[in-house]
Amino acid sequence: MPRKTKVKRFTVSLEAAEYDALRRIAESHRPPLSLQYVVRYVVQRFLDENKGKQLQLDLK
Repeated sequence: MPRKTKVKRFTVSLEAAEYDALRRIAESHRPPLSLQYVVRYVVQRFLDENKGKQLQLDLK
């Protein structure tokens, strides 16, 4: 039996164009993916790619 992990919920605000782009990605798959799945996938990729690194953020 797979080990259960705790899932935490949070809210994030996106610009309309960002939201629409994520929604189009989700809907373009067959069968369509949920927006939640796409966002979790993106977050996991970001975490994997930046593990142990100092982020170079362009803060203006």
